[in-house]
Order: sequence, then structure tokens, then C-alpha cells
Amino acid sequence: MNKKKETIERIIIKVPKSVADYFRAEFPHGRRSEFVVKCIMDYKKQKEIKNIEDELREVGKNRQK
Repeated sequence: MNKKKETIERIIIKVPKSVADYFRAEFPHGRRSEFVVKCIMDYKKQKEIKNIEDELREVGKNRQK
């Protein structure tokens, strides 16, 4: 993750009870946050990639005109 020490923030995520039960059973205490952080960072990376691809497509369309 980040090489610098970053402060930790608590957040509340509201999910259905069945999802919360599964989450607690599947991920032991201390690993849940790591999983959520990884999912969010993967999502962020994929979104950035999609934005760059969209920009490149737009530039490509303009060059073909």
C-alpha cells in the first residue's frame, strides 16, 4: 500500500445482515479492512484505466476526421 504512514479512519458501511454475517465469517478480524481497501483500490485503478481508454478513443476519433 502506501509507503508513508497514513492515518486510519473508521467508516460505517450499511449492508444487509446476511452479507455482514458472511463477511464476518469469511474474513477474520483484522483482515476485513485489508479486503475492503484492496477492493476499493482495485475499483479506483479500473476506473482510471477506463477513463484513460475513453480519452484515447476520443483522441483517436478526432485524429481520423
